Amino acid sequence: MIHGFLHRFLDIWLDMAPWLLLGFALAFLCSVFLNERWMRRHLGGPGWLPILKATLVGLPLPICSCGVLVVGLALRKSGARKAPVCAFLASTPQAGTDALVMSWPLLGPALTLARFVGAVAAGLLAGAFVRWFGVAQPPPHETPDLAGDCAGLCACHHHDPGHPHHAGEAHRHEFVSWRARLGDAARYAFVHLPGELALLLVAGVAVAALIGMAIPENALAGLALPVAYVLAVLIGIPTYACSLAIIPVAAGLIAGGLSPGATFVFMACAPTTHIAALLVLGRELGWRTTAAFVAGVAVAAVGMGLLIDFPLAAWVHVPPFARTAHAHGHALGLLFLVPLALLFLNGVIQNHRHAHAE
Repeated sequence: MIHGFLHRFLDIWLDMAPWLLLGFALAFLCSVFLNERWMRRHLGGPGWLPILKATLVGLPLPICSCGVLVVGLALRKSGARKAPVCAFLASTPQAGTDALVMSWPLLGPALTLARFVGAVAAGLLAGAFVRWFGVAQPPPHETPDLAGDCAGLCACHHHDPGHPHHAGEAHRHEFVSWRARLGDAARYAFVHLPGELALLLVAGVAVAALIGMAIPENALAGLALPVAYVLAVLIGIPTYACSLAIIPVAAGLIAGGLSPGATFVFMACAPTTHIAALLVLGRELGWRTTAAFVAGVAVAAVGMGLLIDFPLAAWVHVPPFARTAHAHGHALGLLFLVPLALLFLNGVIQNHRHAHAE
């Protein structure tokens, strides 16, 4: 039994390793060329355009489920309205560049495309629901202090809570060179981000391997589709899951017989509406706005899931679970897995030291 678990566990990692490394490289590029100051400038004002901008600008950002919450609240305090903020929070965790890149080999091109389209739909619907049903409230005005321009002018735009910009302390601006910006982006993409994701990914892959062992082939195929959708929504909304770690879990669920559409519903809700985020949003934006946000995400997820299971069913082909790594060979997989493991280990150690230093 232990041997079978380790075998599946290793196979999944061999398949994920090259795509994760590519995802971190994309995270580095996004961190260099996109910053919080640019986003704040385009998310202010009423109407539908900020909602559309917030939905689209969040798509390429490889920000984790909890990291996006920090950015969203910063946008709100800088002058963004509730609807664009909720649109950003709905779309970003579902379809970051790293999540889409890793979805392709494990879930196939059709579900990867569906994940992207579903993220756009979730952002637009969440923003629309908040605008229609949320409590109308003008955005807080940005004070003429240093906070508004900090992210764009200095190499601290990765939301370090210990930085003076976030701690409310006086901060002297220093215009930094591209070398400093590149160094800051590299630390985020290749140290901080791997350190944050390491344990979540290990847990997600472990769950996926256990699912592969515990659930026989097609064991969930007899579950009535309405029941599967209801369970996916009820379990997915409060559950915390990283948008990357949930991918191998989703592949295992589909291999166990759960419909791709119901699996998509769970995969769309869990990274976006977890209980920790809802508690913070309820406090900061109000519970009525939070309920409208959750409703928008759930409606978009169920709608996309129904499209996957019915009109688009003929185009959805999920690769065999935990077997694709063998096609590349273990030697090639290990070539990527070793540097990935070192990246994770260094990130965990550095994040631990940083947390204790504070």
